[in-house]
Parts: sequence; C-alpha cells; structure tokens
Amino acid sequence: MKRPSRIPPARPNQHRQASLVQKVFAQVTALYQSNQYTQALELCRSKLLKLAPSHPGGLLYAGVISYLSNDLQESEHYLKAAAAAGNSFDAYTNLGLTLAAMHRLPEAESAYRRAVALNPRAAQAWNNLGNILKNSFKAERRQEALECYRRAIAANPGYANAHNNLGHALDSILGDKAGAEESFRAAIAHDPNYLQAHLNLADILERSGRPDDALNSLRQALVLQPNNFQLIGRILGLRRGLTDWDENQGPAMSDFLAALPQGDSSEFQPLNLLAWPEIDAATQCRLAGLFGRTRWAAALAVPPMVSTVASARNGRLRVGYLSADFRNHPVAHLVTQVIAAHDRENFEAFLYAYGPEVDDAERRQLITAADHFTVVSRMEDQEVATLIRDDRIDILVDLTGYTTHARPGICALRPAPVIASWIGYMGSLGEPRLADYIIGDAIATPPANAWQFSEALALMPECFQPNCPLTPLAPPPPRSQEGLPDNAVVFCSFNQVFKLTPQLWDDWCEILRNVPDSVLWIAPGSSEVIRSNLLKETRKRGVAAERIVFAARKPLAEHRARLALADIALDTFPYNSGATASDTLRAGVPLVTYMGETLVSRMAGSLLHALNLQELCTTSRRDYVELAIALAKDAAKRQAIRQRLGEQLTTSVLYQPEKFAAQLEQLFNAMHEQARIGRRETIDLTRRSAPA
Repeated sequence: MKRPSRIPPARPNQHRQASLVQKVFAQVTALYQSNQYTQALELCRSKLLKLAPSHPGGLLYAGVISYLSNDLQESEHYLKAAAAAGNSFDAYTNLGLTLAAMHRLPEAESAYRRAVALNPRAAQAWNNLGNILKNSFKAERRQEALECYRRAIAANPGYANAHNNLGHALDSILGDKAGAEESFRAAIAHDPNYLQAHLNLADILERSGRPDDALNSLRQALVLQPNNFQLIGRILGLRRGLTDWDENQGPAMSDFLAALPQGDSSEFQPLNLLAWPEIDAATQCRLAGLFGRTRWAAALAVPPMVSTVASARNGRLRVGYLSADFRNHPVAHLVTQVIAAHDRENFEAFLYAYGPEVDDAERRQLITAADHFTVVSRMEDQEVATLIRDDRIDILVDLTGYTTHARPGICALRPAPVIASWIGYMGSLGEPRLADYIIGDAIATPPANAWQFSEALALMPECFQPNCPLTPLAPPPPRSQEGLPDNAVVFCSFNQVFKLTPQLWDDWCEILRNVPDSVLWIAPGSSEVIRSNLLKETRKRGVAAERIVFAARKPLAEHRARLALADIALDTFPYNSGATASDTLRAGVPLVTYMGETLVSRMAGSLLHALNLQELCTTSRRDYVELAIALAKDAAKRQAIRQRLGEQLTTSVLYQPEKFAAQLEQLFNAMHEQARIGRRETIDLTRRSAPA
C-alpha cells in the first residue's frame, strides 16, 4: 500500500479527547500528590485509562498506587504496560520494586538494569540494584554492588540510604571498617532519623573495639526514636555484653518489654533473647519466627523444592549436615566424631560447609569423617538448595540456626523432605518451614515443653549433646601459675560474657560472701571495660574485688588441663554451659546448675542427668546458691562426687561417639518413618530400648 504523502490534520474530536485526557491526568496527579491514593487510582481506572488505555503516565500512577496498596499483581500488570507504552525508566524502577516485593529477585534485577540503562543517573534504581547484588554470595556480583552504590551517590550525594548500603557493603564485602564508618556517618548526616544507619554505625564501632562510642551513637538515636524496639534491644544487648547493668542509665528491660513488636516483622536478632531471664519461652519463639519470616521472606514465599512426604528408602539413608562452623569451632568439636562414627552400611553423610573458608585441623578431620564434603560458601541459597535436592538428601540437619553466618534461606527452600535443627542454635527457630524437628532429650526438651517450639520434638534416649572421646588430659599446672590461691575454694565459670546477668552476679556474690575462703575464676576476655564493670559490680555486692580471678586465654588443650584446679563449677542461667560444661565435667569438676523452662536453661542439667549426677541440678535460684555453699563447705562430699563423676565418664554416652551415633541414627530412622506417612510429631526414643 502506498504511504500517504502527508499526515492528515487531526480532527476536532481528537483535539477534544486529547484535551480531556490531559485534564483527567492533571486531576490524577493532583490527587496523588495530596496522598489521596484511592481516589487517584479510581480516576485512573474509571476514566483516564478508558480514554487512553496506553497512557504511560496513567499506567505508571496505577502501578505505583497498586504497589502502595500492596496489590502487587495489579501493580506488575500496570507497570509492565507503562514500560511498554513509554519505555520509561520510572516504570522499570517501580516494576523492580514490585517484583522484589513479590520475591522475584532475578526479574527485579532485570527491571533495575533496564532503568539504569535508560537513565544512568537514576539513583534509586542503582541503589536497589546494589541491594540485590549485595545479598549474593558470588564475589563478582558483590563487587558490582559496591559500584552500584557509588553510582547512586554520584547521582544523588544526599541519598542517605545509598550511603548506608555502601557502608554495609564495604564492611561485609571488603572488611573495610573505616570506610564503612565513614559511609554510615554520611547517611546519618543526611538523615539524622535513619535508624538502620545508627544501628550499623554502632555495630562497626563495637567490632572496632570502641564500645563506648557505639553506645553513645545508639543513645543519640534513642533520643530521636525513644520507643523503638530494635534500638532499645540493641542498647540493652550492648550494655549487657559490657556487663554494664546500671538500670539508671537506661533504657531498662521494662522499656524493652513494653516496646515488643505486635506486628508481623522484626529484624531483632533472637539469639540475644536466649540469655535474658526476663524473656519467656513463648516470646522467644514468637520473636524468632518474626525474625525468620522477615529476613528470609523471599525463600519462604516460593513453593517447597521437594515434598515433605518422603519416598521409600532406597539403600542407605542420606543425611546432610549444613553448617557455617565446620572449622575450629565448638559445634565442630562436638559433632566431628559422631559423623565419623556413622554406620556406613546404612547411612551416608553429606557435609555442606558455608561461612569462613578455612583450612584448619578440624575441617580436615571433618572432610575425612564424611562421605561427601562440599564447600558452598560462594553459592547462592538457591544453588545450595538445588545441590542438596540433587544429592537426594533424606534428612537435612541444620547446625547453625540463627547464629553467626546463618543462612536459613537454604532450609526455607525445603530441599529435603525432613529438616532438623540441632546443636548450633539452642532455641526454636519459630517458623515451621525452617525445621520439622529440634533434636533434644527428655531433660533438655521434655514433652511437656513442646509448646515452646515451632518444631516437633525429637528426643534422644539419653542426651542431645555429643562430645569428643575421652582422652588423657595433661596434668594441671600449679594454682599459682593461674593466679589462684593454694588453699582457697575455687569456684569457676568459663562461659562467655553475654551469659552473665545481674541476677546471676547477685547469686555468685552471695555464694562468695558465705564462703569466705573462696575465689571466683572466670574468663571475661581481655576487655578492660568488662573487667572494670565486673569488679565494680562485685564491690557493690559487698565482695572484695581481689576475690575475682581473671583467667588468661590459653590453647584448648592447656585450658582443659587447668580446669582441674577448680573445686566447683558454677553454671550460668538462663543460658547454661554447653561445650564449656562438657569440658568442666571431663576435668572431673562438679558442676552446679539451675534448670529453668527453656532449652538453653536445661542444657547442663541434661549432661548431669546423663552422668547420674542429678543431685547437682536445682530448680530455683535459692537452691542453686545453697547447694554451691554446702558443697564448698564439705570437701569430703566434693571428693565423693569427683569419684563418681570419674566412674560415670567412662561409661556415659556423652563421651562415646559410636554409641551416640547409633542413637542418633535411630532418631533419623524414626524421622524418615514419619515422613513416609506425612507425619510430623514428637519422637521420643526414651521410650525405646537404646543400643548397647
């Protein structure tokens, strides 16, 4: 067909319609700018887009307002149409936001890339693209994230969010704490109310050995947001980590409890809550679930990768262990020999290691212990989950939970029909999709306490915590070498500082006051701030500071040998000793514990029951104090307990990895049997006969 030689003039009705479209669009714009979103969207749908179905501005407004109304599917529809109609970088930027909110991150990344290609100075698109890339585990994508944030700041130097994100990336990707601090301070300078920047700055300052500066930064933010739950909790956590217990300095625990979130999201790290006696088990579980669903929402939003109904067993049961701690770490110390002891005729062990990439003796031992050992640190969660699925894992055991370097997003994708949580995180994950079972025992996690967990209980017949085999310890050094008096009663506790609480220190000082010829031997680390605070708190309670003896850091073998110098070990509460208790008992030292209702407050009690030393378990603070005092004043009784402890050590499952592995395999078999019929209920092996 021959093309016309000229474009015919517009007809009058076309002019009128164009004018009407412009008028309606102006009305939509006015409504949007006055935050009347419902009316603006209704006018778009009922009039503007009927007059001009491909109007780029109308489609953009409809998409943005639908996003703000959380109608994400409608938002996607309108924004894709807007992009097609006008090829607008605004449409692609907002489409990226919508797709990210729908947890479709690869598509969101593509939308942001289209946006920055259309407008290289689109600061928000560069920033959002950086956020997707930063969360990758691939080095080249993480490096690209840094460049994205720098491009965003170049386009908009006052963009506080981009400064904050650059700081986080500099820290997590390059380990550049000085650069990160500078970026966080820039974010706060541009937006003094920016909570996350204050929190990130405090974290950097604390990890740089400047806890007082970190606390000052958080207090400045608290003036701006006095009722913010996350901020109050962070200040409390930092102060308790410094053993700064002065309630008059604020905020108080009552402020934290009053600010507890009632909504459906939380970024507060639940590990902190396990050590706070004011937080009950139900609250711990609820906040853990909020944290998991907030942080790993994208993985939880997609369908499970495999069915939770297991297929029939075909040959060996394939057990996967997933951890950030397959290295010189307490978790590895506990599980290595158990993994090595698996019955290879009936079980196949797969280890998936993420977190720090190291080549130490513990990792080399684990590589030898397992049938398969794969480093997955630089793989995305989806790739790791796909690998686990393709390995046809029957039972996946998460040994990290919500602790350092945690990647629950892998388990959230459900790459195995059964997932169990064990050892690494001593509490409920709070989200049923992250784990079907928590491995415990009748003392640590009694059936009556099942309400505390989103997981079903899987109870070992004797104790949930394994240990290394007994090996001869080196002779202990003279007491004088450790700064201990020769003739005093020595109480000890080698737990981490975060487990210390004002209530615990009250009780320990009461014990010292009632046993005049005694000292308390502890290892709070090298921080002078912490040591000074502890001595101040000791004097406040009427005990001379000289009765607190600080232990120097020693290699593990030397540390285990010196433990025998103590007369009595005092457990911490509510967060009990774990591996620390095992080392203390291995050295023949009686351990006094106070058992509460939570798993972390019953760990040491589980160990003592397994050693038939139930008399060292108490169920109240008063009984705890009185038992410690009574033992301190009765050397003959202490010696008798040491004798019994020595006898029990040689026969208990605690230090026999082969026996423990056989019991654990019984538990795995029971989990698989339940999964075959689609069940997820308490498994209690204490009602079955344990292997000899």
